[in-house]
Amino acid sequence: MANALKKLVADMLLDIVKAYSPTGSEERATKILYEYARSLGFDNINIDGVGNLIAEIGYGKKSIALVGHIDTVPGEIPVEFNGHSVRGRGAVDAKGPLVAMFVGASLAKKVINLDKYRVAAVAVVGEEGDSRGAKELIKNNFKADGIVIGEPSNNSIVLGYRGSMKIEIVCESKPWHTSSPSQEPSACDKIVDIWTRIRNGYSSFNAQSNSAVVLYIGCGKRERYNVYPTQGNLLLDIRVSVDGSIDAVERDIAGIVRNYSKCSYRVIDFTLPIKVSVNNTIVRSLTRALIRSGIKPRFVYKLGTSDMNILYVCTYNNNIVAYGPGRSELSHTDEEEISIDEVVQGAETYMKTVEEFFKIIG
Repeated sequence: MANALKKLVADMLLDIVKAYSPTGSEERATKILYEYARSLGFDNINIDGVGNLIAEIGYGKKSIALVGHIDTVPGEIPVEFNGHSVRGRGAVDAKGPLVAMFVGASLAKKVINLDKYRVAAVAVVGEEGDSRGAKELIKNNFKADGIVIGEPSNNSIVLGYRGSMKIEIVCESKPWHTSSPSQEPSACDKIVDIWTRIRNGYSSFNAQSNSAVVLYIGCGKRERYNVYPTQGNLLLDIRVSVDGSIDAVERDIAGIVRNYSKCSYRVIDFTLPIKVSVNNTIVRSLTRALIRSGIKPRFVYKLGTSDMNILYVCTYNNNIVAYGPGRSELSHTDEEEISIDEVVQGAETYMKTVEEFFKIIG
């Protein structure tokens, strides 16, 4: 059984990683996963309007969903398999966890009452982009009593992710001649001052703090006229503490910007931070599953965002958590590599999580 499981995981992971699937081009990888889902014995398999693959076992009203993403960041990497590990774009983030979820869900058929319970394995699209897959699930009223998000977590239990905001700031000023003092700060001076003040307050890169990074900053024109710059632009990526709020950050930014005449800001988009209790049902179930596997659970918060920030509304009382095999520090790098043993262990942990979850909720 152990050798058969390892061969299944190796074949499945290799085939799906070979199907390069950057955000917006997931169809080929999804078709391959669809065929594997059929061979794994899922009872219902569907692809929705945006390309999410939803495979279910069981027919009960009480349910758990294992949700991973099949898209990757751009940048194809030659796929390699040395008999122990798979290397290639998406091997870690997040096709390794995704394969573990589908295999783990199929293994759960042997340990749950299929008439009473239901397990969904979901491969969403667009997670590395606009999260259109997760948003489509919400639009279609997707619900589960508990949700596990499949992201590489170094065998840690992820209780939360920071939120994010994209903010644009624009400043204007009059075109005074540069041979004389300006009658007001130039647009360029205003933009630089605003960024300096924001950076000073948003410079801590930990889960309980806010941070800000410049995506674009510009002012003036390339023409060599002796005129103060009349317009400045600043585009920021702000990460919001797991203990913070989007509204509080916006108030901070508004308070800074209003100190400068002819400057304004707009929030282009945002994702709320998420933080769940260590005592919620799905966290307890995952904790028990790891202990059964001989792994001492560690609880962490992540600096970025994931579909966990979005899909918490699809369950009850924020009964959601993130976990997955793979070294998260390899995500989005050219060194993405995951061992077959890691994925097998992840599959068995997901299976045990399903079992423990239904034991708790009854």
